[in-house]
Amino acid sequence: MKWDVLLYSLLFSGLGVFSYLLLVSYTELSDRAADALYSNVAFLYFIAAFNVLGYSMLRLTAWINMQYSLNAPRRWKLLSMYAGGMLLLLLLNYGLLVIAKYLAGLSVPFLFPNGGWHILIVVWLVELVILGLLLANRSMQYTMKLQQKAALLQKENNTARYTALQNQLNPHFLFNSLNTLIAEIEYNPANAVYFTKHLSSVYRYVLQCQDKTLVTLAEELEFMHSYLFLHEVRLGNCISCEYVIPDEYNDTMLPPLTLQLLVENVIKHNSITMNKPMQIHIRIENGRLVVTNPIQLKKNHASSGVGLQNLSNRCKLMLGEDIEVEKQDSLFIVKIPLYE
Repeated sequence: MKWDVLLYSLLFSGLGVFSYLLLVSYTELSDRAADALYSNVAFLYFIAAFNVLGYSMLRLTAWINMQYSLNAPRRWKLLSMYAGGMLLLLLLNYGLLVIAKYLAGLSVPFLFPNGGWHILIVVWLVELVILGLLLANRSMQYTMKLQQKAALLQKENNTARYTALQNQLNPHFLFNSLNTLIAEIEYNPANAVYFTKHLSSVYRYVLQCQDKTLVTLAEELEFMHSYLFLHEVRLGNCISCEYVIPDEYNDTMLPPLTLQLLVENVIKHNSITMNKPMQIHIRIENGRLVVTNPIQLKKNHASSGVGLQNLSNRCKLMLGEDIEVEKQDSLFIVKIPLYE
């Protein structure tokens, strides 16, 4: 950033020096105007004026680009912003010329006799051409960034989808679920029916969300209910989930299978038995989804952190924010941003 400022300053100052030398060498001036021009003050004024104009044009293009991204569907508003920017540039030119005449000690600095207005208009039109080129360049850069972001987002989504399918359809999960189902059919047929329905719901949700980048919190909670039920039956009711979600947050959005990844992490890394039951808490805090669980790490525990990193990347790309991971007094806390 500092190098950019330095390079822009050198560029604008160079243009100011070039314009000053051009004006001094090839323009016939009156004695009074020549005395005012052939001075250190005039030389420094040219440099300062070109820096003011240059940075003003950069700021103006950045502001117009931002307004374009925010108000692209509203053409009338964009046109009024363009017209306002052009008018501001004309007023800036007028103000700089008035200051120059005032510093030179000329009478009536606010008026431009002898064709002064024509010079002002010509300079303004040249600046509008430069402004248009800057806007075109910025727009191309902005478009390229959006394309790169979309490509990166697609890559993250593909990775997340593959990981989600792998987690759900891996042999261990399927083997454990089928063994549990067989046992339930033999000893508790009524519960086996519920188990089968929840197993079907889990696989159906995973397949349905493959083409989605965001889902509602209500959908995620409904899926988590089915997913957690399978583990509750398999682990002997040693795991449960308590959540308090206000109704107004049901329609907020988050990446699909977020809760599945967090619950899977809890089961994978913690020891869960009848003597060490696991209760997961889900709540809303400062507009974020907060998932908390006690830390009961397994022996020889090792975590790569790949799952949480992948979730963080998806949240940053789709919601513009990272997840937050904290450890507090034997509690593991993950905070997920929500899109309203």
